[in-house]
This record gives sequence, structure tokens and C-alpha cells, in this order.
Amino acid sequence: MLPKGCLLLLVSYLALSASKATKEARHEVRTFPDGFMFGASTASYQIEGAWDEDGKSESIWDHMTHNEPCIIFDCSNGDVADDSYHQYKRDVEMMRELGLDHYRFSIAWTRILPTSFPDQINELGVQYYDNLINEMLKYNIQPLVTLYHWDLPQRLQELGGWTNPHIVDWFGDYARVVFSLYGDRVKLWNSINEPREVCYQGYGADTKAPRVNIKGYADYMCTKNLLMAHARAYHIYNDEFRPTQGGSIFISLSAQFYEPETENDVVAAEETCQFEWGQYAHPIFSKTGDFPPIMKEKIAAKSAAQGFPRSRLPEFTPEEIEYVRGTSDFFGLNHYSTYLTYRNDSVIGRYDVPSYYDDLGTISYQSSEWEAGASSFLKVVPWGFYKLLTKIREDFDNPTVFVTENGYSSYGGLDDDNRISYYRQYINAMLDAIDEGSSFKGYTAWSIMDNFEWMRGYTERFGLYEVDYESPERTRTPRKSAFVYKEIIRSRALDWHYEPDTMVMTIDEGNIIIDQRELYEVECEAKKRSNTRLLYSILLVCGTLCDCKAAKGRHQVRKFPDGFKFGAATASYQVEGAWDEDGKSENIWDRLTHQVPSPIFDGSTGDVADDSYHQIKRDVEMMRELGLDFYRFSLSWARILPTSFPDYINEAGVQYYNNLIDEMLKYNIEPVVTLYHWDLPQKLQEMGGWTNPHMVDWYSDYARVVFELFGDRVKNFITINEPREVCYQGYGGGTMAPLYTISGVADYMCAKYLLLAHAKAYHIYDKEFRPTQGGNIFITLSASWYEPETEADEQAAEDTRMFEWGQYVHPIFSKTGDFPPVMKEKIAAKSAAQGFARSRLPELTPEEIDYIRGSSDFIGINHYSTYLTYRNASVTGYYDVPSYYDDMETISYHSSEWEAGASSFLKVVPWGFYKLLTKIRKDYDNPIVYITENGFSTTGGLDDERRISYYRNYLDAMLDAMDEGSDVRLYAAWSLMDNFEWMQGYSERFGLYEVDYESPERTRTPRKSAFVYKEILRSRALDWHYEPDTTVMTIDEGH
Repeated sequence: MLPKGCLLLLVSYLALSASKATKEARHEVRTFPDGFMFGASTASYQIEGAWDEDGKSESIWDHMTHNEPCIIFDCSNGDVADDSYHQYKRDVEMMRELGLDHYRFSIAWTRILPTSFPDQINELGVQYYDNLINEMLKYNIQPLVTLYHWDLPQRLQELGGWTNPHIVDWFGDYARVVFSLYGDRVKLWNSINEPREVCYQGYGADTKAPRVNIKGYADYMCTKNLLMAHARAYHIYNDEFRPTQGGSIFISLSAQFYEPETENDVVAAEETCQFEWGQYAHPIFSKTGDFPPIMKEKIAAKSAAQGFPRSRLPEFTPEEIEYVRGTSDFFGLNHYSTYLTYRNDSVIGRYDVPSYYDDLGTISYQSSEWEAGASSFLKVVPWGFYKLLTKIREDFDNPTVFVTENGYSSYGGLDDDNRISYYRQYINAMLDAIDEGSSFKGYTAWSIMDNFEWMRGYTERFGLYEVDYESPERTRTPRKSAFVYKEIIRSRALDWHYEPDTMVMTIDEGNIIIDQRELYEVECEAKKRSNTRLLYSILLVCGTLCDCKAAKGRHQVRKFPDGFKFGAATASYQVEGAWDEDGKSENIWDRLTHQVPSPIFDGSTGDVADDSYHQIKRDVEMMRELGLDFYRFSLSWARILPTSFPDYINEAGVQYYNNLIDEMLKYNIEPVVTLYHWDLPQKLQEMGGWTNPHMVDWYSDYARVVFELFGDRVKNFITINEPREVCYQGYGGGTMAPLYTISGVADYMCAKYLLLAHAKAYHIYDKEFRPTQGGNIFITLSASWYEPETEADEQAAEDTRMFEWGQYVHPIFSKTGDFPPVMKEKIAAKSAAQGFARSRLPELTPEEIDYIRGSSDFIGINHYSTYLTYRNASVTGYYDVPSYYDDMETISYHSSEWEAGASSFLKVVPWGFYKLLTKIRKDYDNPIVYITENGFSTTGGLDDERRISYYRNYLDAMLDAMDEGSDVRLYAAWSLMDNFEWMQGYSERFGLYEVDYESPERTRTPRKSAFVYKEILRSRALDWHYEPDTTVMTIDEGH
């Protein structure tokens, strides 16, 4: 709504405007400079269709329109669109009819590189663009090729998309492939289309895919990474291809003009220009580079005031500033309309905090008196185009402008005088700017034909040609505007009086074949995979496999050392419930379990779980009944920091953990607190989660808050639980949230950043908190034992150990640090052979190696079972390529003769626990070991003899290792009580206490194993013959 009196001011202000374009319409014929190029534009997702044909993979627009179909205004999608994939000859025919000098189209990344990476080039996708380019060149129509017009591979979006700095490499690799494929014929390259729409609308709002909507944060991360990616593509072209191909490369920015509402609003309008498009133009086209100073100042100040530890606008290093500056041969410009802008007190509280528009602090609107197109953003204001072009000339030393989009939307119809009027007025304004010295390359109408207009589907039409979406052929029919635009191109003049004398479109002389180019011959190489899986007879049984002490039955009473501590463990998502109570925000398990259909085995969720959020006193009562020395539990990041960041600390969530800790300490039960046990804030997952290097800062900011809140009472912190499960199962194997299956890439990225995040939390605690709080901090790793199937398989078993848990142990606990050498060698070699530009295992720099090495006071071990491992010819083709297990090249399995728990991964093999502890002692200089999880699953019931047997056998094996010198000081049973067992829901039970999930109170009842475990703790001894004499649990004196 217009502020009071604004309309009057507006009318008077416009009447005083000195722009030539605002004077009485100029109707003389105006000509264009020699060499001026005319064209029309489209984009791949908007016209191609064939969304999953011929090897194309899913893009973010495919994903969004299929998963949320009616997020699109008319519930449509681009699955078929204009069917240009099958109709490129008709498309070129339209170009010939118009007499275009150039045609701007974009390439679908997912059609060329279905894996997102250069390891697989899709020859059928390549052929489509070859055919289109060659058909255009037959008729002397120059291809202007956009590398990226919004349709990011969904696979990369799952890694954070444009918020992940690795996009710079990914985009650079993709660009290099495209330049190699088409650069012999394409001489005009457009790196990225409309960064503002990519970043603000896609990541800072929810008005374009991927609808991340993390305001004032993700949009700025996107901006920096996008600019760096553009610059990478520019430098690749400039250094590797321009010398032989001789083309040009530039970026296209969307830029509207922001006119001050009054003379008092000049600063407000200027700042709006700087935020809205200056943030992309200034780093590239200004003499100094970098983000506009006003953006840096305002966002840094607001970030500090809001409690952020650093500015939400990422900083460019001096090297990055130079890398980006000057990286565009032309100023690509997409322009549609103009806004009036003001700033007054009404802006306070108007926008979300933090957000891009709150940082900007202005209000922009369009006058109701301006003629409107069908699109909400489109009003006809040609003088704004003139002013914008003038500003670009004056502010950026008159760069050569290439208008890559300009056009008008309607609701359909062939008689489109409004569109004709728009084009004439805007072209006239452009000529005014040219007359005053603005340098120009060309002008491109949006669009050659109607297409899928993003969130508006097919309801808004921009085409010079109308497309009949009811027709299977997607019949294209020229509108009146097509004839007018054709005459402008033919005559090289703007003639306001021209009226078409026909509605029959023909191809003028000259737009015919000029030569026949020899097309590239494409060799299609089929990759054959053998999926043969050989069946092996199990020749070895547990009793003959090894002669370790733990394999022998030993029934004498065995004592634990003085000071040895016993406890039990749980994790926040598995027991707390209260998933959205008291300010808690969504985490990745909330998101996963709420999907329909449910991916959880029994369709359950952790929404209520064991209701521990409301049952602190009963939980602590169970600890007292057992006589625990400590209780290991985890914190819910999303409960403490609902925004994921330290700008807002949720007091209700903090109070829950304070109450739990204080209740435990009343009874001398030590809290062992895990900072991260798999329940990442969903907001961070949408920015790539553990594959994003920024996780190191996000996690350490959270850790610092936790240390400050609870470190006065908590003396044992675990940084991260089970990195392998986080990384491989979450990002590579698709068996834990977030269920990604980008194996051999994402899982390795996760491993690097998880290790660095752990190390940063360690160093923060060590330097800032340990001197006053005096506690310990360590990481907990899952480690199964891998036994060679035969003597010949020792190397296979060792390689498997190094991949499965050595990749996390070796960087922290070895003397040299870094990933295990065998991993580095194997993955680098395979990556090179597969066509990757670099090893899929991210490199740790010397500084990072030193930063991680030694960053754990103890080694936390979660152990459950053992596998037999072998390597032979059958491994070839056994796994997907690339993948973690293909890199490893071994096969592991459980013997069918081993006793099984309810979980598929759990077989009873206590000698494997002994061997694991022995190897840790020998390979890593006998570190202090904390067993932070060990336990057995059933399907329920109070009489759990098999769980009792498991605990006794594994504790016995642990004592064997301790007798031989292993420095094990703590043992935690998994779990205190039944809980939500991740993908298995409540179908598998690990608890010493059974939980009744039919009861609103989630009644906890001790199993027989609880009484046996209590006796072990009471006596500090393992007595195989002990039998409980009661089923009534009591609290012993002293607890």
C-alpha cells in the first residue's frame, strides 16, 4: 500500500524527470549501430522437456515440481514443456523466420553430466546440443550458450548446492567439459543467469527452487560461491580455451532500477541498487572489486548486534577479490521493470530478522498507475531502463552491455499490442542510452516462445510465438509481436509506425543454409558391469577361527580395576520426544520420519519416543536403581539453538538439560554429554550439512555455546558420535538421515569436515574452557572388527579396517595424522581412472593434519560385532562405481553360525572385541579407551538371557584385553532403555529397561539384564553364576 501522500509526490517527481525516455514518445525512425546483434532467449528447463529421457538425471526443478506439484501456480511442471528436445528443427525454423543474429539457450547440466561430475558424459545429451548448434550454424545463427540457468543437479543440491564452496570446483569441472564439447563452434558463453534469483529467491526465500528460505544467511553464502564459480569458469575459458577457440564469456545479471520516491530517498534507492544487483556487479565490474562497501558495513553491524560470531556476509580474501574482478567480457543484463524506493520508520519490524531485506532496510514498490504485465513484478517503466543503463555506464567505466533478457508477459493471445508497445518503448530507451555513449553488444528478447514460467507454470506468457500446450506437438504460432520484432531485425531500425501486413510467417532470403558443417561423430561406449555374486561356504567357525582368550569360556569371577566406571547411554532423538515443543526446531530425523510414505521400518517417529523430555526424574531414578557412575546422553542442537546459530538460545531447551544434569548430580551420577548424535538441524542440512566446509564453524559455534552453558558441571564431553554412520550411512549409503546415496564423494567430504569440526571443538574447549572447567573432551567412533576369511585375506581385512574406522582414527590418534595411506592411494588412483579432475577423497593440508592430530583426550569406542573379510575377483563389478566400497574392494560378511541379535548388523563374536582393543593398543600407542556403546538387540520381553550372555562375553573379552595392557577405563551399556532405533523404529530393543510404547507414560520396566548389570556395578566384578533373586528394582543405599 502506498504511504500517505506518496502518489502525489510520485506524479510530481516523474513530471520533473529529465530522462529522454520520459519525454513525449519519439516516433521518428531510429537506427541501430553497425554490428548490433538481435536475438531471443530461452532456458533448458523451461522448454526442453524430456526430463528423464536418454540418461538425463534429476534437477532441482524436476525434484520440486514432482514432490510439491502444486507449489507451482497451475500445478504444472517442465516434464514436457515445449518439447524442444524433440523439436529443435522447428525451433531453428522460428529463429530463421525472425532473422535472429543469435539465439540464447542454456544447457542442462544433468543432461550432459548425469552424475553431476565429469566421470560420466552422457553422449545422447551431448548429441542433442550438437544437433541444435549445428542446425543453427547452418543458417548463420550464432549460439549464445548459458552454462547455468537455474536447473542445478539435485544431487549437488543435496550437498548444499550454491551454499557449499565446493560448487566452485563442481561448476568449473562442468564448464570445462562444455567448453571442450562445443567451444569449437560456440563463441558466446554466458556463465550464469541471474545470480540474484539463484541466491535470494532460491536460498534466502522460497520463491524459486530449491526453496531453502534461510534468510540473510544462505543467500549471502550462495552469492560468494556463485561469484567464485563464475570466475573459475571465466579463468578456465580464458586460460585453456580462448587462445584456440577465440570466443567471449560473460555473466548475466538481473537488474531493475530503483528510483527514490522523494529527494530524501536518494540514499535509500542507491543502497537498494547496491544490494539488489550491485552485490554481483561490484565484485566483477568495479575498479576495487569486492562486495559493495555499504553491504559489508550494514551486514557486519547487524550480525554483531544479533549475536552472530562473524558477519553473515562471507568475506572475500584479497586473493579472491582479484580472482573475481574483471571476469566478464560484457555486462550481461536482464531487465524488466522499475521500482520506487523509500526508507522511514515503517521499515522497523517489517522484515524477518535476520534477513536480506532487514539488512537493506528499505521499502520498494511499483506505482499502481504504471501499466502492468501479467507478471506481478512487471510494470512498463522504460525511463527506468534508460536510467539503469546510464548508471552502469557511469559507475563501471562504460562496460559493453549485452541485454540478454527483456520482455513482457501476457495471458495469451496472438494480438499482443501491449507486448509490441513494451518492446518499442524499452528499445527506444536503450537507444537513448546508446546515443549518450553507452557501449552495447546486442539485445535479446525474452522469449522466443511461451515456456514454463517457473513458479507461475504456464499461466504467464512471454513468447513472441504462442505455444499450444493442449497440442501433443506443442504447436508454435507467431504472435503479432513476432512480426514487429522481425521487422526491427530486418531493417535494423525502430519504426513506431510499422504494422505487419500479414500473419503468415515466412523465412526471408538470406536465412538459408550457408554451409554444411561436418557434425561430430559420437562413439557410444556401453559400460558393462558384472553383478555376479558368488556364494561362499563358511569353512571357519567361531571356535576354530582364533585362539584368543575371549573365545574360551571362562566362568571364574573377574574383578574390574579400581576407578573403572560403568554407565549407560542414550541419544536425544531416540529418547526425548517433544519434537516441536518449547521452541525446538526441526532436525534431519524429524524431517525424515515425517515423510509420506515413511522410510522407517514400522512407520514410527521420534515425536514422543520415550518422552524423556517430560520424565527427567524417572530417567534419573533408573540410573540410581542401576547404580550408574555416569550417564551418557546427547544434546539436541535444534533444541538449544533453534535457528542453528548462536543468535538465539532457546531458554526452555537449556532448562531441560540443566534440570537433567542437576538431577543427576544430586545423586553423584556423572553426566557424559555428547554434543552431536546424528540429529543435525534441518536448516543446516539444506545447506549441505556435513559436506559443507562451513559446518566446521557452525558446529564449533554450537559447541562453544554448550561449553558455556553446561561446562561448569559437565566434565566429560563427547564431540561427535560415530562419524562412519554420520558420513557413510547418511551421505553415501542412504541408510541413515539424510538418506543420501552419493557414495564415494559425499561420504568423504563429510569425513573431512567432521574431523575438522571435531578438532575445532576440541581446541575451543582446550584453550577457552579447560583452564577453568577442568574437564575432558573426546570423540566416539564406531569400530567393528574385520577378520580375514583366510590367511591370504589379511591385507583385505586390514584395508577394510582402515576404510571403515581407520579413516577417523588415523587422523586423530596416529603419530603422522592424515587419512590412512591406503585410502589416499586407492581413491586417488580410482578417481583418476574414472575421469574425476581430482581425488574424490578431499586432501587435508599440512596445517589441517596438525590441527586434527591429537585432538582427543581418549578414544571413545562403540562396538557391537565382527565380520569376516576377503578379496578376490568377484569384487570386480560387485559395487556401484564410484563408491566407498568399490574403492575399498573387499567383501565382508557375518558367519551364519554366529549367534544373531535382532539387528542385522549384530552377531555375537566377543573375540572380535578383544582383537579390536588389542589392535588399538598396538597401533595407536595404547590410548585411554572409553567404551561408550556396547549392547545387544532383541524384539522385546523382560527375560533377556541372550542379552545377559552378550554383556558377560563382551565384558570378559574386554577384561582379557585389559589384562594384556589395554587402557580401558569406562564402559557404557547401550542402552539404558528401549528407544527409537533409527531406521528400524521400535522393532528392535536394546534397553536394560523395557519401554511400553502403548502407554502414554512410556512406562519403564527393568529387564533381567538390568538386575545383572546392576550387580556387576555393585560388586565391580563379572560373576557368570550370578542370578537375580528378585524382579523388584530398588535403589541401593548411597544412590
